[in-house]
Amino acid sequence: MNIYDKLEDAHIPVVLAHPLKTKAIASARIKSDRVDARILAHLLRADLIPESYVPSKEMREMRSLVRHRISIVKVRTMLKNKIHAIIDRNGLKHEFSDLFGKAGISWLKGLKLPSLDRLMLDNHLTHIESLERQIKRVDEEITSRASQDEDVKLLLSLTGIDVYTALLIKSEIGDIRRFPNYKKLVSWAGLAPSLHQSGSIEYHGAITKQGSRMLRWIIVESAR
Repeated sequence: MNIYDKLEDAHIPVVLAHPLKTKAIASARIKSDRVDARILAHLLRADLIPESYVPSKEMREMRSLVRHRISIVKVRTMLKNKIHAIIDRNGLKHEFSDLFGKAGISWLKGLKLPSLDRLMLDNHLTHIESLERQIKRVDEEITSRASQDEDVKLLLSLTGIDVYTALLIKSEIGDIRRFPNYKKLVSWAGLAPSLHQSGSIEYHGAITKQGSRMLRWIIVESAR
């Protein structure tokens, strides 16, 4: 989006083509940057380019923020799994409901382990502590931005939606007014069942899974 922003700042009209819907390029047998550019130029001249939605700069920043939190949490989860592997490898058991709570961390730090496992466990714990601080800082920024957003406040009235979830949903959808009805939104999110039709026979399959993978994930998690 860096090129898009620079062109937009220079007041140069920009059209972002939807890659899946630009069939003249997606289904072409001969593909190169020069051929694609020529096809795009012809389509643009005829006003036949299916445009991709471009959220505002503020919305893109919001989206980057919540996705950044997801990436940090994924790294933390990976490290926790590695710690579980070290415990299993050494045949150790624990009775903590949360191994990474205060009591669990204290137990982990006091374990007598082979030197290499002790070194790796200490490194993992230090890394997790650092990630926890990063997540806290990101959560503070998320809460600050969410408190100023009316759509987020509305989403918070729904069961299963917290501040982070609300901001993620808002940042992925963007301006909801671009959807004429809820069916279009469901279809765009990839949550609509696929349709297979032949003559008078039709059947519905699994959801299409098109659109934002993040949005589908958080909607399913909230429903659960």
